[in-house]
Amino acid sequence: MTRSAGGQWKVESEESTQPHALQLRGVWLRLGREVILRGVDLDIPTGQGVTLLGENGVGKTTLLRLLASALRPTRGEGRVMGFDMKDSRAVRDCVHLMPVDAGLYPDLTCEENLAFALKMHGQQANITAALKRVGLEAAAGRRVRHLSAGMRKRLALCRAWLLSRPLTLVDEPFANLDDAGRALVLELLGEVRGHGNTLVVAAHEPELARRLAPRTLRLAAGKLEEAL
Repeated sequence: MTRSAGGQWKVESEESTQPHALQLRGVWLRLGREVILRGVDLDIPTGQGVTLLGENGVGKTTLLRLLASALRPTRGEGRVMGFDMKDSRAVRDCVHLMPVDAGLYPDLTCEENLAFALKMHGQQANITAALKRVGLEAAAGRRVRHLSAGMRKRLALCRAWLLSRPLTLVDEPFANLDDAGRALVLELLGEVRGHGNTLVVAAHEPELARRLAPRTLRLAAGKLEEAL
């Protein structure tokens, strides 16, 4: 993987030299008395788009957090962009997780949230133009705690688009958005994937999600299965 002059990650054209974006082997995950994953094996090639389906409460969000190295497996092993998934520092340098609650700093402004994220990853971008792209230019100086749920979602989307990591994990990107906002999700995350990045989308809107990520997996009873 290399970075372009604009700071976005690119995947080299030589596919044979690239690791799988995600590989899990016999992964179990237990949180307290609850078993979330039961011996899961998973292979996601670099550059692939995957939609993750499942009923509420089955562990989709927990699985995304595991893939982002925020959690460690109870048993089994895995690799993320070629790195051991237990190597949190290496994994977090190439992964971005956009959580369902947006994961923003409430006491920072929209502009400050984006500036901080870019600084943490050593990137630069035109923040004013980016906020305009998602319809938040007038809210640039407003603290996130004063934004509506839809505006926070747009800001989180803007951040994911600016960072454009080699692996982007997105939890319920269409929630709290109107039709225009949903179209923006498809547009911007489509651009993220268009750079050759891998995209995993957990969503309750499979028809929309599959436009970004055509391969579909279903999580049920701790198992991941290919879904039609």
